[in-house]
Amino acid sequence: FVFFFAVSCMAGRCTVCVTLVAFVVGLIPFVLSYFFGGWVRVHTHNPFQYTFDDIPDLTGRVAIVTGANTGIGLVTAREMARKGAHVIMTARSAEKGQRAVESVRQAVGAHAEVEYAELDLSSFASVRSFATRFHAAADTRPLHILVLNAGVMACPYSSSADGYEMQIATNHLGHFLLTKLLLGDLIASAPSRVVAVSSNAHENPYQPEGIRFDSFAAAGSSETNGYNPLLAYGQSKLANVLFSNALARRVEGQRVFVNSCHPGMITTELGRHIEDALTALPLGWAVQFLLNTLVRPATMDPDQGALTQLYLATHPQIESKAIHGQYFEPVVFHKDPSAHAQNVTLQELLWDMSETHTNS
Repeated sequence: FVFFFAVSCMAGRCTVCVTLVAFVVGLIPFVLSYFFGGWVRVHTHNPFQYTFDDIPDLTGRVAIVTGANTGIGLVTAREMARKGAHVIMTARSAEKGQRAVESVRQAVGAHAEVEYAELDLSSFASVRSFATRFHAAADTRPLHILVLNAGVMACPYSSSADGYEMQIATNHLGHFLLTKLLLGDLIASAPSRVVAVSSNAHENPYQPEGIRFDSFAAAGSSETNGYNPLLAYGQSKLANVLFSNALARRVEGQRVFVNSCHPGMITTELGRHIEDALTALPLGWAVQFLLNTLVRPATMDPDQGALTQLYLATHPQIESKAIHGQYFEPVVFHKDPSAHAQNVTLQELLWDMSETHTNS
């Protein structure tokens, strides 16, 4: 409710009266959906009762987790390392990345096979540099697990080094290019996994065509053109699911299992810009009050939020049941994504446009 309410208001679709009605009418489903989408859902909507204990032995497996310096990315890296995987933890900041590596070693033990690698997904040059360094250092090193976890959310307007709106650049285009550059490694190392961490924000209904491709370029998304950070976030998360489904078709039969997921409503560093985005809304103070008093106490913590992507990245069922090209919500709950996300024409258009934009 908060996401769609906020997008509607920021898009100028709500008068004060409509806003008041939406606020009152939406209060009950808002509380229920987010309460049961958070901490309670871990205990009531977890059909497999999935926990970290269900992660199998990963000795000999090599994994890359983007955005592994904090939140669910850090938890994902930590728990895979705990089960013996060699985990490459990427982050933009060397200081934060090294600190995360040390935190994993402290939690797991000095024997943990973890390393930091610099990667700024908003820069195509950085993505290519990472792939080059991975291949140069790897020699015959395999790649079994790629978790596309890094992201930014509802950040103020800015453009990437390559001239793209920052959220689509970081959340989709950078991951698209990274996956293409490493796809040969994943195929050669099969059975392997790709997990695209999306969000239920991909269901955003305020974009009839699904994605406005003209908004990829910063010039089409500028503050003067009515830039909406929440809408831009929703588009980037839709792109994650579209990309995941298109990739799944391309590796069909090659034992590269590709899936996407919504990790849940989690209190992490990712949401640091949300309050700023809400401030400008009609009744923004009231929405913030609800967030602080009703929603945040019921959100998942990062350990709980990482469960679904860990399942997709490691569980034997993914291979034994050929779970591929699917979308999951917390906790380990299969669900059909939005109609836009299932649109094969839109998937292929996004793939072609992404190849053009990334020159890949």
